[in-house]
Amino acid sequence: MNKHIIGMDIGGTNLRFGVMGEDGVIKNSRSFPLNKYDYDNTSRQVDFITQQAKRFLEDVKIYEVETAGVGIAGQIDYKTGDILFSPNLNWRNVPLKKILEKETGLKVNVANDLTAITYGEWKFGAGRGENDLVCIFVGTGIGSGIVINGSLYVGCSNVAGEIGHITVVSGGRKCTCGNSGCLEAYAGGWGIAKMMKERALQDSVGFKEIIRIAGGIDKISAETLADAYREKDGNAVKLVEEVGRYLSDGVITSVNFINPCAIVMGGGVIDGIPDLLDIVNKEVHRRALKASVSNIKILKAGLGKDSGIIGAAGLAAMYFKTHI
Repeated sequence: MNKHIIGMDIGGTNLRFGVMGEDGVIKNSRSFPLNKYDYDNTSRQVDFITQQAKRFLEDVKIYEVETAGVGIAGQIDYKTGDILFSPNLNWRNVPLKKILEKETGLKVNVANDLTAITYGEWKFGAGRGENDLVCIFVGTGIGSGIVINGSLYVGCSNVAGEIGHITVVSGGRKCTCGNSGCLEAYAGGWGIAKMMKERALQDSVGFKEIIRIAGGIDKISAETLADAYREKDGNAVKLVEEVGRYLSDGVITSVNFINPCAIVMGGGVIDGIPDLLDIVNKEVHRRALKASVSNIKILKAGLGKDSGIIGAAGLAAMYFKTHI
């Protein structure tokens, strides 16, 4: 029987599991919401994740599984597998690798979620065959991964790619990372929701359609913007254009600084508002350095909702092959 790998994608709002063959094909998967769990209770979150992992392993016991890969938003100590800080989950210094290995009996590799997603898109998805690329995902937060000269680039402290925390507005909106004016605070899912709520409170009449779609100001989310935009609400159209400009600022920074051959973009916000990709494409070609965009390709991510699972599993398979 061919060996299989468990992939775990721990996002800001969802927990996903999958069992994958070495060909990158998912054989079985599960998804659970995380947003109903108290973000101030880390131990409860970790216990929930651990218990679901054990249940999933029981469900897929027909497959030969020895290893698991985890992708999670935040800064990771790659030697220990500890989560140093995960802003969207409010985790600090969580020994996730040690906990999962003890509870599941598997060898576990823990990586930043966008490093994992980038590996998946590079090896199995839209970035296949590219030697220099940046993969940017816009979901609850914004993260990226980098491939340079055919190798993943993780930086001196293994935290390269935090594009969501580059400054786009000096002294601007407070970010979850503690800084102000970060890209994520203006174009990430939570930043979009906060911006919309603030404007709805200031102008409840002008935003009445957005408030209606959400079911109340307190329920406004990035998904609300996607729904209102599809209905061609005027404020939603303006907001999408604004978010697109901020997002373009981040992409242009990557294009000018790294000079990749391809930018791969995905995530829940991009999936919900596909026109953002067109806005970014136009702005990049209009505003980035001409030499930097002469060969650039801006591509929609190809692995869909399974990108985190495939990337985490693939990265774990690669890691344990080279670290025997």
